[in-house]
Amino acid sequence: MLQRILARFCALPGANQSYLVSRHDGLVAAVGKRNRVPDLELANKLILALSNIEAATGVSDGLELWFEGDDHLLLSRIDEDEYVVISGKGKRIARWRHAIENDLEMLHAIS
Repeated sequence: MLQRILARFCALPGANQSYLVSRHDGLVAAVGKRNRVPDLELANKLILALSNIEAATGVSDGLELWFEGDDHLLLSRIDEDEYVVISGKGKRIARWRHAIENDLEMLHAIS
């Protein structure tokens, strides 16, 4: 079921890869173009940066981080330990975010 959800994320306009990362277990699942490995090093750095921002500012949990440029990336926290990452070239991050929100309950149920 998790692979199906990630495949739907990957089918979004401009998205070419989606994966679920656990802060403790690393890569949980991934769907994307053949012969393309998820950039776990970048995902882990972003998760750490988000945690550092939370600690430095004293605000509550950071829920999302996204980048727009030549490549686009959305990192979205789905629970205390797990994050969904969608990457690609399109300028549709809002659509990617909406898709994650629509499947959040299902992601909680299976992760």
